[in-house]
Amino acid sequence: MSKSIILIALTLSVQLSLVTAQTRLKVASLHPLITDVARNVAGQHAKVVQLIDPHADPHHFQPTPKALLRARGAQIYLASGKNLESYLNKLRSTLGKSATVVEVGKTIPSQTISGRDSMYVCCPRHSKGSIDPHWWHRVSNMQKAARVIAKEYSKIDPTNAAAYKANAAKYSKKLSSLHSWVKREVSRIPRKNRILSTAHAAFGYFCNEYGFKALPVMGVTSQQRTSATYQAEAIREIRKNGVKAVFPEQRANPKSLRVIAKESGVKLGGTLVADGAANYQQMMRDNVIKIVAALSQ
Repeated sequence: MSKSIILIALTLSVQLSLVTAQTRLKVASLHPLITDVARNVAGQHAKVVQLIDPHADPHHFQPTPKALLRARGAQIYLASGKNLESYLNKLRSTLGKSATVVEVGKTIPSQTISGRDSMYVCCPRHSKGSIDPHWWHRVSNMQKAARVIAKEYSKIDPTNAAAYKANAAKYSKKLSSLHSWVKREVSRIPRKNRILSTAHAAFGYFCNEYGFKALPVMGVTSQQRTSATYQAEAIREIRKNGVKAVFPEQRANPKSLRVIAKESGVKLGGTLVADGAANYQQMMRDNVIKIVAALSQ
């Protein structure tokens, strides 16, 4: 092949890549776990731009003008939904008809916050009787999320609808394996030990799916539920329920939880991730490994 033909071929290849990049569906994600699912469903056919840091707190995040500039041209904005993102109405107003804001969790079955759990929520808008927004801790819900995202992609990019559907099915198959693994690991924990005591009420979906009792004891912010009165109540609940370990969370006050664990005479488990990570499957595996390590003996 002559140099001129090679040059022409390379030029055409570059031009084709540019056209593909320009015509690909562009998606903006407002939650790190949604980003992971969105990219798995997108494959090579869509570009997913993440507007939130993987370890940022989605309860208090709001997209900045700089973040929205990165998302310029996005046709879909993916949110978790269930009242997690309080700014969605404002975002819809800002975007107008230029993009669709999709609440991925909207059609996924909800759990409500009730009883003592309402004392240990992430923020005031998730109080007693409201919807628990942490739906991703049930693996089957993330399978539903993949199908929701594939459907939304296909509405705007019907040419690649079959690919999106296939990618969602492929990802869902991986999640089925994850679900089976979680069940096997959890089966190593004696039933009497299956009390998941965490900082805030974030693991209700996980507990209902895998046979645990949820027992949050503190709250999620560094200031929340740290008074002597609340600590004494937490210690009473831990002792009354025969809790074997309490688990810190990334954004909860670790010092207060250490005090509660020490005064209760129970182990301090590994730090769990409640609200966000770069990789959903890895987050679930890491959490389960720590839970099993602390409660299986």
